[in-house]
Amino acid sequence: MNRRVTLIFATHGDASAFAAKAATSTIPIVFANGGDPVKLGLVSSLNRPGGNVTGISFLVNALGGKRLEMLRELVPTAKVVGFLANPTNASAQCELQDVQAAARALGL
Repeated sequence: MNRRVTLIFATHGDASAFAAKAATSTIPIVFANGGDPVKLGLVSSLNRPGGNVTGISFLVNALGGKRLEMLRELVPTAKVVGFLANPTNASAQCELQDVQAAARALGL
């Protein structure tokens, strides 16, 4: 049987979406990730992604500041907070910047 690919569903983070986008500009690609697809360069905007790439984003990195605020409430004496991230994940840099901005605002 000779079947042609009609859709690529890219899951498991940003890497699969970038790999699919690099592989084709004609086959529709649907992604599911936790980062901001606009900041990452996967799509041009959320309401009009353009091209052959679209999907769903949970915008998990937008929660970094809120998590830090909650940590501050739980441990108000904390002055230094560690942040662990996978540097090979495309979202890591954006998330780190968001968390650092929140930390500065909280005096951490």
